Amino acid sequence: MKQRLTLFFVSLFLFVGAALAQTKVTGTVLSQEDGQPIIGAAVKVVGTSTGMLTDVNGRFTVAMPEGKDQLEVSYLGYQSKTVKAKANMRVFLKTDAQVVDEVVVTGYGSQRKASFTGAASKVDGAVVEKKSDANFVKALEGTITGVQMNNSSSMPGTWGSVYVRGRASLNSGTQPLYVIDGVPVNSDYDTMSSSSNNATDPMASINPTDIESVTVLKDAAATAIYGARAGNGVIVITTKKGAKGRHNVNVDIKQGFTAMANNNMKFANAEQTMSLYADGYVARYGGTKEARIADLTDMYEWDGKTSTDWMDEISRKGYYQDYNINISGQTGETNYYVSAGYLDTKGIIIASDFKRYSGRINVDSKFKMFKFGANLSYAHSIKNGFSQSTSGSFTNATVGAISSMQPFYPVYNEDGTYSNVDSYNPFAVWDKELGDINEDKTTTLSVSPYLQVDFGKGIYFKSTFGANIYGLRQYQYWSAIYNPQGMDYPGLGQQYNSQTTTLTWNNILGWNYTFGQQHNLSLMLGQEMQRKDYWYEYYSGDNFPFASAGMRDLSTVGHWNDSEYYKKEARLASYFGDAHYSFADKYYLSASLRHDGSSVFGSNKRWGTFWSVGGKWRFTGEKFLEGNNTLTNGTFRVSYGTVGNQDIGFYAARGFYVSGSNYHGASGMTPESISNSELTWEVSKKFDIGVDLQFFNRLNVTLDYYNEKTSDALFKVPLSRTTGMTETYQNIGSIRNSGIELSINGTILRNKDLNWTAYANLTWNKNKVIALSTDKPIEGSYTIIEAGRPYRQFYMKEYAGVNPENGKAQWYKNAEGDELTENYTEAAKRYVGSADPKVFGGFGTTVTWKDFDASMTFNYRLGGKVFDSGARFTGFGMSFRTPLEDVALNSWTEDNKNAKYPQYIYGDPYSSTQNSTRFLYSGNFLRLSNVSVGYTLPKSITTKALIEKARIYISCDNLHTWAASDFVGYNPETFESGVIAWQYPAVSTYVAGVQITF
Repeated sequence: MKQRLTLFFVSLFLFVGAALAQTKVTGTVLSQEDGQPIIGAAVKVVGTSTGMLTDVNGRFTVAMPEGKDQLEVSYLGYQSKTVKAKANMRVFLKTDAQVVDEVVVTGYGSQRKASFTGAASKVDGAVVEKKSDANFVKALEGTITGVQMNNSSSMPGTWGSVYVRGRASLNSGTQPLYVIDGVPVNSDYDTMSSSSNNATDPMASINPTDIESVTVLKDAAATAIYGARAGNGVIVITTKKGAKGRHNVNVDIKQGFTAMANNNMKFANAEQTMSLYADGYVARYGGTKEARIADLTDMYEWDGKTSTDWMDEISRKGYYQDYNINISGQTGETNYYVSAGYLDTKGIIIASDFKRYSGRINVDSKFKMFKFGANLSYAHSIKNGFSQSTSGSFTNATVGAISSMQPFYPVYNEDGTYSNVDSYNPFAVWDKELGDINEDKTTTLSVSPYLQVDFGKGIYFKSTFGANIYGLRQYQYWSAIYNPQGMDYPGLGQQYNSQTTTLTWNNILGWNYTFGQQHNLSLMLGQEMQRKDYWYEYYSGDNFPFASAGMRDLSTVGHWNDSEYYKKEARLASYFGDAHYSFADKYYLSASLRHDGSSVFGSNKRWGTFWSVGGKWRFTGEKFLEGNNTLTNGTFRVSYGTVGNQDIGFYAARGFYVSGSNYHGASGMTPESISNSELTWEVSKKFDIGVDLQFFNRLNVTLDYYNEKTSDALFKVPLSRTTGMTETYQNIGSIRNSGIELSINGTILRNKDLNWTAYANLTWNKNKVIALSTDKPIEGSYTIIEAGRPYRQFYMKEYAGVNPENGKAQWYKNAEGDELTENYTEAAKRYVGSADPKVFGGFGTTVTWKDFDASMTFNYRLGGKVFDSGARFTGFGMSFRTPLEDVALNSWTEDNKNAKYPQYIYGDPYSSTQNSTRFLYSGNFLRLSNVSVGYTLPKSITTKALIEKARIYISCDNLHTWAASDFVGYNPETFESGVIAWQYPAVSTYVAGVQITF
């Protein structure tokens, strides 16, 4: 009996083997997470070299050799799987948590990381959401190589510039292109006063909880497909979609508070200040200190007891609250994502706050060969605050507190009224009922419907239309009651309204094809048109007759002033193509070509052509590394190409006249710009070479070297004032950025209950001006733009310390050498460093253990300089402005000849506080940027309440900053100029929240 059964099973086995040898096995490879087909997955017969890659629908057909019935299915970013072959099989692969950035969204579509030949970095929405900031871009600092934020203000919602691989232009735009769900959007800030540094950031209108991922495209292979708009890099935002098989309601509620972050700006108290003032008067005019104290006490009407710390008074604990709800899922072939959010954050300085109301609807559907959908978002924000400027307007609460108020002044008089109203008491200036108003209201509406037709055999057509409307309504009121400037009118109201509308329509014809089992080809042809319209209106009035009753609206004005209205428009037409080829999942080639025509350039040079080529070799796919368990993945990349920049005035190339120059009642016009029919594109040539390595399936290393040169720079050339103009654009000049980017991330430990990951990155960037309009440099008060040096080069007199014999400040006399002088005018200027950091980046770690999770992130900068242009008015001056405590206690006297600071002499007759390296500090810092701790409730508890997931957490931003020992200020971060003055202090945010999924 046993022999018969054995014979039967042997016969059955031989029969099945023969059948498999004669039958081709077909199947589909799908993602376990969302059920979508995986394109390019490797399907290999175990024990043989037979295999193929899946097609655009994730399908494969493979012939099984005799005696073989096992298939190994693998794809970068997913866990490999070995399965038994059978007819019409479906293989689901699970995402490998150890492999990051498996998909790169770029160039009007997406590519899998394995075949992407360019340089790009990506973070997912979870990283963005951890930061409790209105502007999601701030979450990129320290997490993505090559991205540098420049924002000296921590005022909620305020704009800050962004550099991707350094400043790439001399006089035209320096900001990256932002693309949301495939549609370019407006990111230009707008404000009544371009010098106020107080504009609302358009990116603050995007709710971070709606973001699925953010990808920064850097080199030519990644950005050239965007051609004219990619000279400064591209930041691609992908918003969330509904997931197949899931219908979820997600609620995220967080509340907390904000507080002033650590700093060293401690001001002297009244007694210390009075002592220093008296020393200064004695040093300048003689007399005894006691007599001078008596005179000053009478002048300030000081009671000898009052000691007000004005910065402490105007600062506060700010309240933070953020509420979000979204509903997502998929019904049939339609997926949806609907969200609503409300953010309210009060600044740490009085009268500053930011509110945002946001909503989003994303819908995608499929019917037979058609795919269609739309993304719709709306946001309305209200920002209140003062002028955040380096020019020191006294209506700025910080300026008033530091540079106008004295510690001898109380906040209120004995009768409860505000004290010293004529000296810009910040509490009076910003009185809620009768004080100043500085309010920005913005409205952002984005709509982007699309239609895609799949014709089969990998051929598709996609048409996408995008409309992005950004409106600003800014109102400023100078109080007739409490603002000394406003009292002169009395009362001044200014209304500024503007709107930017960007319409984009692109059409793409693509073909994805796999042939010969190992060859993959992807082709795309596209056409795009863009229209950008902008207008603003300004009107003002003075003499508010009912100001004392709190009527501050412009409708109550008694006298109207002149008004303004202006509009402009620009057009862009583009044609482009893109090709990608791969062989055996080891060799990859890419190329792109784009032809752009822009209305902003001269009639003879409106069209520009931009291109890129890229290659990649996955050398771990070669036989000599086959089976290597140490180096589990390794690729080598190289790319070169050109991109453009057209970010100048819409009519810079045209002979343009502006009306409004009237004479004796007759209408008149004045020239605004001269015609230049040859004005054309600014072109950046980008070279990148990089290597991506993975060790032990858990440690990933990426290293890139880049060299980017911008030529034909759009440069403002001075004109003779006899023309009625001061400057005009020409294609003159060149600037270069070169550097190294290194990022490391991986898993330190992983088992059933514990997962511990970490990352670190750094960017080394060198910026250098190659050529200007002439051989002469452009010299400022403390900066210089000169060929052969960084764009943000500091150039000023070098401070040499205090002469201990007489207490006078000393400077180096000559451009070189050690000869000293006490005469400020005799000192020569020197090259003393650049505002650009030599190295910047970040590092962090995340640990999950059972139901607990915790993370910690840092960011840092090294090698840059920070200049305090307002030092003489903010603690170091000699003109009766509240000194820093350190200045009050450590200025030179006969009894303290080894003091840190020069002798305090009223009026500063020896120029001790003039511009010099005395106020040029190291910009080095290390910041603990975020700490988060969370706990997910066990399902045994949540399921009883019909809750799928519930997590409680706390998150803290900007807990501590370790600045350089010589730095004096509230924040070592600066505006893009590298300058600080009257800073809005850095803010620490502490929140607790709950996330619930039904």
